[in-house]
Order: sequence, then structure tokens, then C-alpha cells
Amino acid sequence: MTNKVVIDALKKIKTYCAADLLDKLDYAIDIIEKLEEDGISEPLSTDFTALSKLSKNDAH
Repeated sequence: MTNKVVIDALKKIKTYCAADLLDKLDYAIDIIEKLEEDGISEPLSTDFTALSKLSKNDAH
């Protein structure tokens, strides 16, 4: 499953979402859209440990 499929599904779910949960749903959509923009189209299959190591090296 790709980010685009998930984003479309979450946007459709917004129609039925309780009002107090809309901000949380929007946050999840924003995260997935950001991942997509950054070239991570399948985050569950992505090895983020390399990114973690890069961040630590940049800090020094």
C-alpha cells in the first residue's frame, strides 16, 4: 500500500470523523503527505535507522 492510497482513504474518512478527532486525522494526513514529498512512498518498508545515524552525525 502506498502513501497516496492511504491519504485518499483518510481524506474520505474525514467525512465521518467526530469533530474532536479532525485535528488528529489532519495531523496523520500531514505526516503521510510529508513522507511522500520526501520520497518515502512506503514508510512501513523503509529502514529509518540510516536516517537516525545521519542525524546523529550531523549533530557533531
